[in-house]
Parts: sequence; C-alpha cells; structure tokens
Amino acid sequence: MVTIDTVLVRTDHCLSSEVGDELVMMDVESGQYFSLDAIGCDIWNRLERQVRVGDLCAALEQAYAAPLEVITADVLRLLDRMAGEGLVKVVA
Repeated sequence: MVTIDTVLVRTDHCLSSEVGDELVMMDVESGQYFSLDAIGCDIWNRLERQVRVGDLCAALEQAYAAPLEVITADVLRLLDRMAGEGLVKVVA
C-alpha cells in the first residue's frame, strides 16, 4: 500500500504518449493500455525521477491550489492503483 512516505518512480516498461490533454500508456510486458487525464499526466511526468509521495502532493498543492487533504487522498488512490498494475515501483 502506498503512503505519503513511500518513494516511487515509474517503471521503464511502459510506453506513453500525450494525446491532447490525456496520456495514453501501454505496458509492454502485459500489453495493457491505460489513460490518464491532464492531472494524471502531470503526476506521471513528475514520477520520471524518484519522488516521495508527500513531496509530490505538496508540489501538486502549489500547482493546482487545491486542499492538500483532497490532493493527498486522490494521489494515494491513483498511485496505489498504478503500483498494483506495475506502472510505478517502490524505491527502497
């Protein structure tokens, strides 16, 4: 389970391309396709380098001027799902 103290980075076996305001991704290992909206795309781009989830949420709070509690809940839900699909990995 992803927490605010988890450090994540996106995996290298996922191809992605921005299409309009969305990001379309394909996991080359499983052949599954995924799509993210504009904010999900921003999160994906920020995961190019290792990032602590709490720091990611703080940066998103500044970028989107939304309450940190709402951002944190939404980001944890998304990242937990992405980790379950193998799109991001936990850095020890």
